[in-house]
Amino acid sequence: MKRFGLLLSILGFTVAVAAAAPEDYEGRPVRAIEFEPEPQPYSQEYLLEILPVKAGPALQLADVRASIERLYRTGRYADIRADARVADGGVVLRFITRGNYFIGHVSVSGVSQPPNEGVLVNATHLDLGHLYTEAATQQAINDLEQVLQSNGFYQTTITPVFEHDPITEQVKIRFVIKTDERARYRKALITGNPERAPEEIVETTHWKGWFGWKKVTDVRTEDGVQRVRRSYEKQDRLEARVGLEKMDWDSDTNRVQPALDIEGGPKIRVITVGASISKGKLRQLVPVFEEQSVDRDLLVEGANNLREYLESQGYFHAKVDFATKSMDGKQADGVPAVETIEYRIERGGRDKVGLVAIRGNRYFDTQTIRERLYVRAASLLEFRYGRFSDALVRQDVDAISALYRSNGFRDVEISPRTVYGYHGKAREIAVYYDIKEGPQWLVANLDIRGVSEENREAVLNLIQSQQGEPFSDLDTAIDHDNVLDYYFNHGYSGAAFSWSFTPAKEAHRVNLEYAIQEGTPIFLRQFLLSGLETTNPELVRARLALHDGDPLSRSRLLETQRRLYDLGVFASVDVALQDPEGEERDKYVLLDMEEAREYTFTYGFGAEIAKIGGCESCLDQPAGATGFSPRASFGVTRRNFLGDAHVISFQSRVSDLEQRAVLSYDIPQFRGSPKIDLLFSGLFDDSRDVRTFSSRRREGSVQVGQKLSKASTMLYRFAFRTVSVSDLKVSPELIPLFSQPARIGIMSASYVQDRRDDPSDTHRGIFNTLDAGLASKIFGSQSDFTHFLGRNATYYPIGEGSRYVLARSLTFGWLQPFRAGENIPLPERFFGGGAQSDRAFPEDQAGPRDLETGFPLGGNAILVSQTELRFPLIGENITGAWFWDAGNVYSRLQDISFRVRQDDLGDFNYMVHSVGFGIRYKTPVGPVRLDLAYSINPPTFYGFQGTLDQLVACSSTAPPATGCVKTVQQISHFQFHFSLGQAF
Repeated sequence: MKRFGLLLSILGFTVAVAAAAPEDYEGRPVRAIEFEPEPQPYSQEYLLEILPVKAGPALQLADVRASIERLYRTGRYADIRADARVADGGVVLRFITRGNYFIGHVSVSGVSQPPNEGVLVNATHLDLGHLYTEAATQQAINDLEQVLQSNGFYQTTITPVFEHDPITEQVKIRFVIKTDERARYRKALITGNPERAPEEIVETTHWKGWFGWKKVTDVRTEDGVQRVRRSYEKQDRLEARVGLEKMDWDSDTNRVQPALDIEGGPKIRVITVGASISKGKLRQLVPVFEEQSVDRDLLVEGANNLREYLESQGYFHAKVDFATKSMDGKQADGVPAVETIEYRIERGGRDKVGLVAIRGNRYFDTQTIRERLYVRAASLLEFRYGRFSDALVRQDVDAISALYRSNGFRDVEISPRTVYGYHGKAREIAVYYDIKEGPQWLVANLDIRGVSEENREAVLNLIQSQQGEPFSDLDTAIDHDNVLDYYFNHGYSGAAFSWSFTPAKEAHRVNLEYAIQEGTPIFLRQFLLSGLETTNPELVRARLALHDGDPLSRSRLLETQRRLYDLGVFASVDVALQDPEGEERDKYVLLDMEEAREYTFTYGFGAEIAKIGGCESCLDQPAGATGFSPRASFGVTRRNFLGDAHVISFQSRVSDLEQRAVLSYDIPQFRGSPKIDLLFSGLFDDSRDVRTFSSRRREGSVQVGQKLSKASTMLYRFAFRTVSVSDLKVSPELIPLFSQPARIGIMSASYVQDRRDDPSDTHRGIFNTLDAGLASKIFGSQSDFTHFLGRNATYYPIGEGSRYVLARSLTFGWLQPFRAGENIPLPERFFGGGAQSDRAFPEDQAGPRDLETGFPLGGNAILVSQTELRFPLIGENITGAWFWDAGNVYSRLQDISFRVRQDDLGDFNYMVHSVGFGIRYKTPVGPVRLDLAYSINPPTFYGFQGTLDQLVACSSTAPPATGCVKTVQQISHFQFHFSLGQAF
């Protein structure tokens, strides 16, 4: 048996073949093709399919070269050699290979925070799925050492530990770090011209605490440098330069001396002449404060900002320029001691925009165009003088032009014109936008090339620029994105899209051509999971949106990430292709997950200021008296319990009004279903009701949540609770009735439909909730009754740009005992009134009252209507609302009445109305709300001046003793409510 060989250099790799001359073997038939080692990254069938050299035909060295090149392009091989032997009158060709390895999960251990593991892993710059090299590992070690040194660890040993998987060619890398004690700071070395005492600068850094020098961390070092910079800024030294030159470590003492190079620079004063601008507004408008630098570009930008600010105040012809002045001599280095930047302002007269008119538009209605304008006419509250400037006019022209061009009007012309002396008023202007639409360009013919038959129908359905449709660059850009999204989501990661057009024979028509290069589809070979320590891998696999052999869809990879994040147990989920540059039909996809912290602790302190009902025993002020109640909260959450994404949570709140604890066990995505959640909870609550009674509640419940759609959710719930009341402020004869402990077992279901655009501050949409329940002896309840509560809220944008919103809400509910005359326990009744209900009442003050004491008793029915007109008030962040509330809590369903008059002091079954005005201030967590309400027809009732013991004594004497006189009281006509979030 003979072997032959050649020396071939292909793509920088050496192909060695034995000593025989190639002409002795070239042309002989290839009897077989073998691979060594036998386990290869791909199956034997796939390798033989992709190789240009085939078994059977005569051997050609060009085919061998092409085969080696094709194997290298897969990215799977670090080295390939071709060998052959003569057999059966032909040649057996053998490829001897050495595979690559690719980076999998990277972790770091052995370091006390800071820095945390995430920072250290990012510092390695070892990208998931990319080719592993020894050089990259050494560079990662160097980068880790730098990060550790910046955090005070100067004596470190870093040992990489590798875990190779030859089947998937993946390598996991764990960097084991051993460190000595973290170094501490010592007195900083100050160089340059600081213009301040070094001791003062060192004190500013806060690197030294009460008990000596602090330990070095990167965050603490950077914070110290920033403190020094800010201290110079406060002294108006805007050009001060503070640089951290180095950190000198002394190995004998394990101390680090920071070296700060500081140039104090001159004091810079920014003033205005000709108009008074507050210092805070100057800091906001002149960028030299933010950039801590003074150059002409920044000064020009400041002048432009000042002019735009003055224009927003109605000074539409304001002029702003600037000059710099040096004062108070020179410093030692020749730098002026004080430099003044003087902005010279000529405000001119204050004008008002009386009219913004749009003319010449036929294709679009005026309102559609007006919504895109920045220039605004004056309004009573939001824009007192209107909004106008030359820059805003230019923006409007661009916006209108873009609107028309996106609909095929390629020759549109917008001519703005400003007229002074509108309606004969010297200080009033009108702004006109004259539009020449021109012809609309249409697509005469669309030619799509490069699309295979299997994809043609789907691609055609995505195209907007069809024959006869308007032609615009925007539509072609949308087509580009839609078509490529389709291909990327079907595995064609190399797809490309280009377009061109030529004029058609007809006027204002174009022939449009789309050229598409589909490329070769890529399929999922297998998901490779890493980073799981506690989490059950099957939990992850059940949520994969792709399966082996599926086209590699970008949208499904994103859906996989979303599903895993929805579990609530991962801090990060990284998705990457293994060897993304390799030309492979089937790709490994790496899912590298970082588990979130298992335990989360929360705590807080606060206070409640509200009408909290006075003392516990006295019966004064049944409508409530303003009081103060401090409170504290504590919670602990254990996530990913048992590795199955279960969550155990304990939350508590303590105040002199309430002591509450809730223990819950949450099973999200129950039994692998992304639409089903299961929740078990236990409630322990002792509260002193702010008006009528104190209660003690013990409750256990189980709830199943079902996601019906993006907007709709169903909740199925069973709750069993025992409730007892005490400190009742009611008539003595009612105390035995209301003070009995109640045991309630109730089965209920809730439906929630939320189609609001922004739940915290809604401008359009609908919000519906329905809750129905049955309490029955079947469920262990001592009372048999049905429960229903529903709310419908709608939001309608009106006016310009949806800045005006008409919002309305209707709440209706009732409780119905099974047997006539049966009493529903006091804590189960409806209580209403307050910031989220009828604002004619203080919190929970609506409805029936005790005829002796005047305290609210709740009712078995509720009907409340709320209507608000929300509108812009001042600027972008302050809005207002006119509101009208009407409703009440009623004794029974059949007692609901629309009467507006109270028949007598014992009648509470009538509708109470209030009107008012509210202010909302926009914050990142929702609007802060203050509502001032006037109650048109508040209830009047009897109250008792004195204590509960005095009431009992008065009730036991006949006739009543002296002083046992009821007084007539009334809910105040004026109410105010302060809260976070809209009323509904």
